[in-house]
Amino acid sequence: MLTPSPTARRPFAVLMAGALVGGLISVATAGPATAADITGDFDTTAPGSTPAGWHVTGAAGDATVQDVPGTVDRSLRLRDTSTSAPVTAGTTFGTTTSTVVAGFRLRAAQTSATIGVHLDSSGGHSVTVAMGTDGNLYTYNAAERVDLGAYTPNRWYDIRVAAHPSSGTADVWVDGSRKAKGLAFRTGTTALGSITAGTSGAGTGTAWLDDVRTTTESAPQGWPRLGSVGPRTAWEVGSSPLLVGAETLDRDYTDYQAFAPYLGKLGATSTRLQGGWAKTEKTKGVYDWTWLDRIVDDARGRSVKPWIQLSYGNGAYTGGGGSGLGGHLPTSPEALAAWDAWVTAMVKRYENRVAEWEIWNEPNLAGIPVDDYTDFFIRTARLVRAEQPDAVIYGLSEAGIDVPYTRDFLVRLAERGRADLLDGISYHPYNPNPDDAWTYGQVQKIRDLIAQYAPGTVLRQGENGAPSRPGSFGALGDLDWTELSQTKWVLRRVLNDLGRGISTSVFSISDLHYPSKINSKGLLQTNTDKSIRYAKPSYYAVQTVASVLAGTEPLSGYRWSATPDTPLTVQAFAKRDTGRQIVGVWSGTAKPSESTTRTATDLTFLGGNFADPVYVDVRTGAVHDIPAANWSVQGTTYTFKDIPVYDSPVLIADRSVIKF
Repeated sequence: MLTPSPTARRPFAVLMAGALVGGLISVATAGPATAADITGDFDTTAPGSTPAGWHVTGAAGDATVQDVPGTVDRSLRLRDTSTSAPVTAGTTFGTTTSTVVAGFRLRAAQTSATIGVHLDSSGGHSVTVAMGTDGNLYTYNAAERVDLGAYTPNRWYDIRVAAHPSSGTADVWVDGSRKAKGLAFRTGTTALGSITAGTSGAGTGTAWLDDVRTTTESAPQGWPRLGSVGPRTAWEVGSSPLLVGAETLDRDYTDYQAFAPYLGKLGATSTRLQGGWAKTEKTKGVYDWTWLDRIVDDARGRSVKPWIQLSYGNGAYTGGGGSGLGGHLPTSPEALAAWDAWVTAMVKRYENRVAEWEIWNEPNLAGIPVDDYTDFFIRTARLVRAEQPDAVIYGLSEAGIDVPYTRDFLVRLAERGRADLLDGISYHPYNPNPDDAWTYGQVQKIRDLIAQYAPGTVLRQGENGAPSRPGSFGALGDLDWTELSQTKWVLRRVLNDLGRGISTSVFSISDLHYPSKINSKGLLQTNTDKSIRYAKPSYYAVQTVASVLAGTEPLSGYRWSATPDTPLTVQAFAKRDTGRQIVGVWSGTAKPSESTTRTATDLTFLGGNFADPVYVDVRTGAVHDIPAANWSVQGTTYTFKDIPVYDSPVLIADRSVIKF
C-alpha cells in the first residue's frame, strides 16, 4: 500500500559551464547526488537580471530575463552580438542516471543564427535540439544531424525531450508530435546533470527560452528500458470510446485555432462542442455559422468527430434563457419558437457532418425542474429526429451523478411514450478521488434505471477533468493541484471508465479563460491571449492511453489477487484481433498525491493471455521489460513478482500490443 509524501522542490543549483551548438566542450555537472526537478517560467524575475540558479557566459552579448515584445510574457532572452564567441545560460538539476524528461519553449528572432538547448553530462552535450541557420529545427543521432522541420521566426515552439542514460538514447517531441525516437546521445554518458541554452560562436542573433521543466524518472526495479509508447493520431486509431472536450468555444473562453494542431495528435476520436445559439444568432432570425463551420470541418479533417450539445439560451430574445453555465431554459413563446428554428437549422446544416447531439448542459445544476427539462428534451429531440432520423441523442448531461433526477426524467419520458428519443445519458462526476466507489455505485443505479425504463440507452461520461494548479475556476478548484496530480487523476478516471465499458471524455483539450479566472483543467496550458503555451504531462499521458488501447475491448469481471493484500484498482483489456491482454493496476485509495514512490507488489491474474509481458508507466509512456525471473505462468494463471505500483496507472501488457 502506498504511503506517499509530498516531494519538496529544491532551489536551482549553479551551472559552471559554457556551450556551443555546433561543437562539443566540457560542461561541469557538479551538483547534488540526487536530482531535483526544475520548474521555471521566469515571470517573477526582474527584467534585466539573471534568473536565480542560472549561470551565464559570453562577454559579447547577454542572457537576461526580459519582457517578450508583443506579449505580456517574461522570458529568458539570449542575445549574441559576437561572430566569434557564443552566449550561454544554464542550470543544473543534479547528476542522475535516471531518465530525464525536459520540457521548454524556444523562440528565435531570426533564421540566420543557430540557437540550441542541450541536456549535458560531464563530457558535453548529450542531447541537443536547435534552430539552425537554414531555417530548420534539428537534433542529432550520435554525430548525424536529424532535421525536425522548418521553423518560423518569432514563433514559440513547444519542445519535449526524454533522455535515457541507461540506453544512451533520447526521444524528441515538437508541438505535441513525436518527431524522433531512439536517438543515440551525441556524447555517450551514464549520467546527465544540467540543461543549457546557447548560441553558436559563428553567428549573431537573439533567442528566447521559457517554461523550462525537468523531471527525473527512475527505471522500475532497474528493469531494462525497451522504449516509449508511440502516439497514434485520431486517424490511426480510427474509432475509440476515448473522447476529448472542446467546450466553451461558444463563449470564446478558448481559441479553436490555437489548440487545433494538437487535437488530432492526441488520439481521441471525438470531441464535444457546444452549439452556441447566442453566438450564431446575434440578430433575430439571422444565423452566422462561420465560426462553427470552421471548427466542425477542421476537426473532421483531423479525423476527430464532433458531437454537439444543443445548449444555452439567447439574450436577443426576452425569456431566451441563460447563455452560460447554470443557464435556464428559454420560456417565452417567441424564444421557444426561435429555439425550434435554430435547432432545425443547425441539424439540417450539419446532419452529414455530425451524428451525435446532446440536449442542454447540467439542467440539475441550474435547478431546472425535471418536468420542464423532460418536456424540453422531447421538444428538441423530436426536431432533431425530424431532420436526421438516424441521429444519436444524449440527454441530461447532468452535473455529478444525480440518480433521483435521472429516475424522474426516465419515468416521465416513459410515461409520455418517448423513450425512443433517448439513445444515451451523459454525466459529469467530479470527485477528488476518481476511484471513489460511490461514483460507480451511482453509475450502476443509473444502469438499473435504464434497464427498467429505456432499454438500450448507453451511458457516457461526458465531461470530467482535474485542474493542474491551485485556484482554478470550477469543480475541484478549491483543492491543491499540480501537473503531476492532474495527470494521475485524468488517467485514473479514463481507465476506470474505459475498463467498465463507459465512453469517456476528458475535460478539456485546452485551459479555459472564464471571465473571473482560468479553469486549468486543460491538457494544454495557455497564455493570456488563449494561445497554447505548452502541452502538459497529462496531454502526453492521454496520448499513451489512446495508443495502447486502440483496437481493444474491456474484460469485465477480470480475476486477480495481490500480495500483500493491498487495496488496488485493476482494469483489464484485450486486443480484439489477438486476445492479448493489457491490465492496468494502481492504488486508488485517495486523491492523487505529489509522490512517485512505488511499492513492490506481487500480482496474480487468472485467465491471462500474455506471450511477452512488459511494464508500462502510463504517466510517462516508458516501457520496460519484465525479466523472466519476475513472472511465471501455469496454464492461464500468470504470476508477476515485485511489480512497482503507485497511485498512477501502470500496465502489464503483452509486448505485441505496444506501438513503439
